[in-house]
Amino acid sequence: MFERIVLSIALAAGLAQAQERKTRIDVENYAIDVDINQRTQSLSAKAAVRFTPLDDNTTSVPFELNNALNVSKVVDQQNSPLQASRSQQDFTINLNFSPPLVKGKPVTITFYYDGRLSGQEDSPVYGIKFAAIQNDYAYLMYPARWFPISGYSTDRYSAEINVSVAKGFKALGSGVDTAQSSADKTTYNFKFERASFPGSIAVVKDAPATRVSSEGVTTALYFRPAEQPMTNAYGQETGKIVTHFTGLFGLAPYANLTIVETEAAAPNGYSAPGLLFLNPRAIGQEVNTKLLGNQI
Repeated sequence: MFERIVLSIALAAGLAQAQERKTRIDVENYAIDVDINQRTQSLSAKAAVRFTPLDDNTTSVPFELNNALNVSKVVDQQNSPLQASRSQQDFTINLNFSPPLVKGKPVTITFYYDGRLSGQEDSPVYGIKFAAIQNDYAYLMYPARWFPISGYSTDRYSAEINVSVAKGFKALGSGVDTAQSSADKTTYNFKFERASFPGSIAVVKDAPATRVSSEGVTTALYFRPAEQPMTNAYGQETGKIVTHFTGLFGLAPYANLTIVETEAAAPNGYSAPGLLFLNPRAIGQEVNTKLLGNQI
């Protein structure tokens, strides 16, 4: 029995060390261009990642990426191709570097990839839809690994994300946003300069949000017709909860919030910087105060 315990401890320690070795980079910034095609329920993207190696002689770096997305190439700062291998089992793509990366010297690599995300694909979190592109709406949350991620939920970063959608639709995201229209598409630019976890995107019909002011807080809500009667109640409660937390913790980093409806198989709630996602079943016929407070 003693030997088994010792062996178990040794295996656990080895696994912890291996995981630590896998995440020995500091991701600093993303520059992402993504085109969302709701007709084909697909996306195509280019993601430039700037990171700094934290160890000497780094020869390989893993990133997590949704299995439904196919990587066509990965290139370095000189636009030279990098050797990459894919593991479907743990949603990773491993990049090999020769010569090794220098500790403390920033590196930028760029992923080119595309794929279909209808919501029926295997999710990185079993049984929960964190991404789905539908004809009349779409959502791409950070846990879906719809862009290459290192240090999931631990390594904060800044980002600039350009999201192109068909005319008649609007993209929502974290940060300062601007929009530029062409003949058949609108590209939304989101700049998020502080270190956090931006990168969750929603696509809604291009109609004005329902804006509710409460306790000095203005909340923009994008609920579909069945849940539309609940917008005012959720907006009112959001203002009260933000004010309550402000009294406890000080000023919030985001003065106003945006709340967007997802779908039944998505998580009940998910919070990104300044942007909350709520499942229609969780929205319900009366305000789910506990869920809303938890997400805020």
